[in-house]
Amino acid sequence: MKPQDIKLIALDLDGTTLTDVNTLSNRVKYMIEKAIRCGIELVAASGRPYASLPKNVLEIEGLNYSITSNGAAIHDKSGKRIHSSLLSENSVINLLKVTEGQDLIFEAFVNGLTYTDSRYTANPLKYGCSEAYVDYVKASHGHIDDMRNFIYNHRKELDSIEIVCTDPNKRADIKQLVRENAGGLYITSSSENFIEFMAESATKGCALDRLCKHLGIGLQSTCACGNADNDADMIEQAGIGAAVENASRLCLDCADIIVPSNNSDGVARLIEIILTNN
Repeated sequence: MKPQDIKLIALDLDGTTLTDVNTLSNRVKYMIEKAIRCGIELVAASGRPYASLPKNVLEIEGLNYSITSNGAAIHDKSGKRIHSSLLSENSVINLLKVTEGQDLIFEAFVNGLTYTDSRYTANPLKYGCSEAYVDYVKASHGHIDDMRNFIYNHRKELDSIEIVCTDPNKRADIKQLVRENAGGLYITSSSENFIEFMAESATKGCALDRLCKHLGIGLQSTCACGNADNDADMIEQAGIGAAVENASRLCLDCADIIVPSNNSDGVARLIEIILTNN
């Protein structure tokens, strides 16, 4: 990695900044705060909607912006949404149409809140949720019996639609079906058992570019770090793209630098390297 004047660091949360048990280590928190004290803008860049961001991250003094819902929204420190890239009504209708007749577990993000199929919240482990995230799933704002109807009724205000599926072959089939029959969608994954659908302009990379323009920071002066496919375009866009060693193959291939895993304080090591080189 070449020394650069890094002015902004965008950090994915789950699987990157947070450990596998959904905690923020003392060392990572200390290094984030140190970077902020050194004048670097720190940004949380999460697949989660705003209301589900961890309080111990949001409460970090000087963390002024959050990219949420995989890039569909940008929020300032007060929680005010300063940008939205909503799904189009037509894309939502097409997605529902091409998956009609399939018994799928849906989630939907609306106005920074999560609405989840009640079957998933009743038994998250059955659908591949790890023990550490059971409480997170159960804390969804809405537990909905008929998610298809809910999604249709909110078709003009959706940040994201997600499908939870533990069968890799079925996930592949659904992705292919949607790609071929429902245009205008960005399809990605934040974890193994999820398929996530957003507007084509709603990616973490697009959101990073928008936030940099808002702040007057060039992309060449940014660093982004992540672990999953939904982080790849952000990693590729940034001046320095980083991946934790537990990252997906796509992330690793896009990265300029690979740091230790999320369970080994990789983000802290990344910040150390940046502060040394800056």
